Amino acid sequence: MKRVLGLTVLLISTYIFEFLFLYPGNVVDEISYYKPTSQISVTNTTIYNEDIIHYYKVVKQLKEADFESLEKSIAGNDRNLLEDYSKSIDLLISEININLLFHNFTKFKESNNGLKGIYVNGYYMNKETKMNSIKEILTKTSVNTLVIDAKTDNGHVLFDSQSPETDVLKNERIKYDAASLEELRKIKDLYLIARIVVFQDPLFAKTFTEEAIFDSKNNRIYSQNEQYFLDPSSQRARDYTLSLAIEACQLGFNEIQFDYIRYPDSTYQYMVFKEKNNYLNRTNNINSFLGEAKEALHKEGCLVSADIFGFILTNTEDGGIGQNLETIIESVDFISPMVYPSHYSNGSFGYQYPNNHPYEVVSAALNDGLERGVPEIQLRPFLQGFWHSIADVKENIEAAEDKNLDWLIWNILSMYELDYFTKLES
Repeated sequence: MKRVLGLTVLLISTYIFEFLFLYPGNVVDEISYYKPTSQISVTNTTIYNEDIIHYYKVVKQLKEADFESLEKSIAGNDRNLLEDYSKSIDLLISEININLLFHNFTKFKESNNGLKGIYVNGYYMNKETKMNSIKEILTKTSVNTLVIDAKTDNGHVLFDSQSPETDVLKNERIKYDAASLEELRKIKDLYLIARIVVFQDPLFAKTFTEEAIFDSKNNRIYSQNEQYFLDPSSQRARDYTLSLAIEACQLGFNEIQFDYIRYPDSTYQYMVFKEKNNYLNRTNNINSFLGEAKEALHKEGCLVSADIFGFILTNTEDGGIGQNLETIIESVDFISPMVYPSHYSNGSFGYQYPNNHPYEVVSAALNDGLERGVPEIQLRPFLQGFWHSIADVKENIEAAEDKNLDWLIWNILSMYELDYFTKLES
């Protein structure tokens, strides 16, 4: 039996070695950037070389079929050896998948001279007039990335979800599907990001009140300017959000971006949480959710990012919201600090009116993040596309590009001027 087991192990090792090291040409170049492999499931990939498909099938069959038959006939130490080797194969497959994800992401960046993105309000995805203006930007400028709502600040889910909570919440407002995303990709080589609002959800908070932050003074769930926050330690809220993120990934997005991934930015003393409200618990709850999400979404073929407050690049603690730069950067693939000049208080970075100095303020904020060790590739700011002139928006972009950073532009109404962006040559 040990001889049979040894031969099986040797055979699998040989195929994996050939796949990784002996196959002619660069294997990863044969895999499309927008549909990375998903747990070696051949039917869920865009591998288009028949020989590569063959290698995947062989490893999968040996892993699932032959291992299953062997398990029926062995026991004791032999079984433990088989289980250990099976785990090592799973780990290797996972590492291959992650490497492919980042290879394809880097390949997209290099072929498009970086990620240059705009936010698209998801409610507009089925509005022809609005989407025509977005398509004009895509066809005439260097913009190559769209951030599209999948779950909104209102708690609405904008695609057809199978989550049981959506049946209870009645919160689906379907605006697009997988075919809609594919239609966008026909315009140009696009990178698509699904924005998912996490711990600010009025519908979930009002329906499942035990999962919301409580206001002990007023004896009701806590609200802040009509925003209702879920307790970040709520397992039900976390599971619900992650299930939606996985569905969005399977719909065809390249990346899942979590927003409102934080505690309320309030010093209100009557907020009641499931756990003691301190730095350790706050940062642990935020980072543990992001870490779990990253692991699950990598398996599905998506990268993961988090929107954070711009001041987190400067603040060395967590700002009372659970976002600490040094720990959150380890929990995601990218961060998008919202370095909007209008959101900085008077006197920030030495400027009495920060909104009047977009280049200087954005540059100073990003410098703080880079000086604290955030790699350039992981730092992708959200820039201000509102309350600014065309020249001001261009200064935001210039500040990011001068530091060799990708960027995204935020405007809640998705109203953008063509002159914000570099025009494509006719």
